Amino acid sequence: MERFSYLDIVVITVVGLLVLFVLLIVWQLFRQLIQMRANQHKGNHQTETSVQTNQDFPALAQDEDEETKIIAVLMALILANEDRQDKTYQVSKIERIR
Repeated sequence: MERFSYLDIVVITVVGLLVLFVLLIVWQLFRQLIQMRANQHKGNHQTETSVQTNQDFPALAQDEDEETKIIAVLMALILANEDRQDKTYQVSKIERIR
């Protein structure tokens, strides 16, 4: 069996990496093409669906409203914390600001 020189090993490695990168680029382009065609197909064939609103279920609307308020308060506390964990807060009232 013939011995490989360091130059041969470098050439084989570079060629292998180039082939790998070309295959990955082709695969990514293929995925984007399929996704683009699926979005066009979905846009062309939209079906009308009946959506039940929360007005039909007042208890559900109230629960969802309370849930939304709690989520808004938690997000405000996270943003006010500014990556410092030694702060403490107390929620005095929940008011929507537009």
